[in-house]
Amino acid sequence: MHQDYIPIPEIFWSFETGKPIATCKVCGCDLLVPGTNYLIEKAFKNGETIFEHALCLSCYTACHESMSEDSRTRIRNYFAERVDIDARQKKNLADFGTQHEKWISHCMVKGFPIREVDEYQLYGFCIDNDLVFSGAPYAVCGDVIEEILELLSAETLGVMTDLSQKLFGIDAPHDLLMF
Repeated sequence: MHQDYIPIPEIFWSFETGKPIATCKVCGCDLLVPGTNYLIEKAFKNGETIFEHALCLSCYTACHESMSEDSRTRIRNYFAERVDIDARQKKNLADFGTQHEKWISHCMVKGFPIREVDEYQLYGFCIDNDLVFSGAPYAVCGDVIEEILELLSAETLGVMTDLSQKLFGIDAPHDLLMF
């Protein structure tokens, strides 16, 4: 039996500070307080980090619920048709344990090796100082992000643009997703 968590690996640390991301990008709460649940999203293009953030579970839930029901359903269906998250988790735990590199080495949807794509995003679910091996960690390539963006309603695209502006300001990324 494998433990299902490890200390947060450096790939999920802030590229700016070289340390674990310590605060929620929305509410500013301390993510490293024992028992705090949060999600990390990092985007890479041509090997460079283009954005990163962490959201506490409360802020993540609020952001997710601010998307239209139609968009949430489309995203849920997109993944359900392409990936069996529970089977992936069981298989990866059995095959790789907590070797996070193996979990994020390929696009979870397309199967492409991440090292061979120009753009990809990493997602990790954490509890205080630990990365938890549940449905995450995972990587999705730029093609998947583009396909998901095409599924979103105008209402949800507006919400994502507003959130991106709030989180990142003038240089806000256009492919911010939280699913």
